[in-house]
Amino acid sequence: MKYVLAEWDHDLDDEPYLIYSELDEGRRERRRVEFYRSGVAFSYGGERGNEGALAPAPFPEDLRELKAPDGEGEYAVREISPGLFYEIWNQAQERPDGFMGMFF
Repeated sequence: MKYVLAEWDHDLDDEPYLIYSELDEGRRERRRVEFYRSGVAFSYGGERGNEGALAPAPFPEDLRELKAPDGEGEYAVREISPGLFYEIWNQAQERPDGFMGMFF
């Protein structure tokens, strides 16, 4: 397993600015936690389901090849320790009803 953190510096309210990912041996995303500037966090994969939200393509060996979605803002991706990923994964609170659940 590999673990990565993408830090996305942008001005978009509806996109995450921190994305933690767990990659399998084929460099495909198995689990992900996203943090938004509003304080909301979403987690996908593993026991939390929602595998359809995971990146379908394998991550490149050279993480510098990853670019910001739609070319918006600065995007920096680096490997992190398994311990940091598990700490984030265990603390993230999933909202299975998504953003709309915050308003009802």
